[in-house]
Amino acid sequence: MSRAESVPETGRTGEGAGRTGEDADVATDTAPGAPATPGTGGPDTTPPRSGASAARGPRTGRKPNPLWTLGLFRSELVTTFRRWRTIALLGVLAAVPILIGVAIRIETSDGSSAGGGAGEGPAFIAQITNNGLFLVFTALAATLPFFLPMAVGVVAGDAIAGEANAGTLRYLLVAPAGRTRLLLTKYATTMTFCLVATLVVAVSALTVGALLFPLGELTTISGTRISFTEGLGRALLIALAVAASLIGVAALGLFVSTLTNSGIAAMATTVGLLITVQILDQIPQLHALQPYFFSHYWLSFADLMRDPVYWDDLTRNLGLQALYAAVFGSAAWARFTAKDITA
Repeated sequence: MSRAESVPETGRTGEGAGRTGEDADVATDTAPGAPATPGTGGPDTTPPRSGASAARGPRTGRKPNPLWTLGLFRSELVTTFRRWRTIALLGVLAAVPILIGVAIRIETSDGSSAGGGAGEGPAFIAQITNNGLFLVFTALAATLPFFLPMAVGVVAGDAIAGEANAGTLRYLLVAPAGRTRLLLTKYATTMTFCLVATLVVAVSALTVGALLFPLGELTTISGTRISFTEGLGRALLIALAVAASLIGVAALGLFVSTLTNSGIAAMATTVGLLITVQILDQIPQLHALQPYFFSHYWLSFADLMRDPVYWDDLTRNLGLQALYAAVFGSAAWARFTAKDITA
């Protein structure tokens, strides 16, 4: 009997079957050009004889590389913030405090009160002429109901669906980016955008307020006086609270993004849901459901301007956002890991 007949044929049927999701990261250690066993046409499957060679056997899996994950996150950040759409959204957000500050400056140039003196307009608007720092609070109150969540909805809705529409999603999932890791990276990128967008509004408002109005000690809602430095600290806390208020919208947009391959459809759906929830939150007959809407406690950040701070609604808001992130984040993971990637 010849050697070719004595070597059993290596069965490779289903060798790569079932590689979906994270299993796409699994790599084999067969080098190109490995010697083939006569009669099989494939790599030599004869066990190595030396101990050193045995220690260098085929790898069945590979642990995620944290450095590579950071590289993927950095790449996503660069890609997101280099898009003209993202730059335009940040530009619009930066322009809102400028428009508010200029409008108040013109309105009060004759000595009249801001907002007509009847409490009209966004929160804190009547105090801007006395202290420009209040423009930060007013700008955040004006942009939070629509402009900020709309911008976040656009970025989140485009996270997965935009890649599928551009035909780059399959390339991202080839080794070593698994689906779970990619989804977490997309969500982390969206949350980074939430923070950056909020800080853009706050910094723009602080700059305009310093240029057009006086700065100094400010009076809290409770009537106590705090220093300008402490007021800046309160402004930073308010900006962080506003960014945290967008956690639920980011998770909802990411889930919608996994349902379609059209980035425009995902963005439009996310913004549409945002507007719908805002309308429902204003209908008195739905008061029993409104505490469960992700937008219900958004303006609770104003409690940070009390002395002492009133934490009840702030903690309710953070807990509600965490609940939305858990529910829609899990739904996005379940959908994305089982989704047939065709683009």
